Amino acid sequence: MLSPFVEEFFRNPATVGSLIPSSPALTGKVMQPIDFAAAGCIIEYGPGTGVFTDALMCRRRPETVLVLIEANRRFAQLLRQRYAGHAGVHVVHGSADKTGQYLQELGVAPPDYVVCGLPFSSLPRRLGWRILEHTAQLLRPDGKLVLFQYSLQNKRLFERFFRPVREEHVLLNLPPAYVLTYAPAASPSAGEEGS
Repeated sequence: MLSPFVEEFFRNPATVGSLIPSSPALTGKVMQPIDFAAAGCIIEYGPGTGVFTDALMCRRRPETVLVLIEANRRFAQLLRQRYAGHAGVHVVHGSADKTGQYLQELGVAPPDYVVCGLPFSSLPRRLGWRILEHTAQLLRPDGKLVLFQYSLQNKRLFERFFRPVREEHVLLNLPPAYVLTYAPAASPSAGEEGS
């Protein structure tokens, strides 16, 4: 019997991104840039089955708010079941480009960190652009976007809206992945989406 993760990959590979959940090595690298002692709000885009969410839950302070934005209805339901009863954890079935609206409805302050594993290579270009622009506006000025990707083909797109802070290549993952840490740029670069 296939796991929900594998089933959803075959049903919609453009939104799941990988056939195999992330490794402990990748999870550790994604957690490294986060100052858990200071974070008041952490958002995760595309938590899937909750591999990174579990790591965030283990490390966060009880008062740190965790908002999970999941576009896949089945994953959102699984996450709600798993984290039901945990204070300060909100699971939203929706799109990352509407996160500001969700935070307003929840009464949650802007995020200190956004953890994102969305597969920008297979997302519609306009949607990827909107998510990044929205995130740049949403993050606190000293906040960080922590991305993991399976290629570097979208670095130019990321750097339209963010200033690169750190880049790491994690070989102990299938497939190998990159962890990219970004800070909000002073002002997002103007330009045409196709450039």
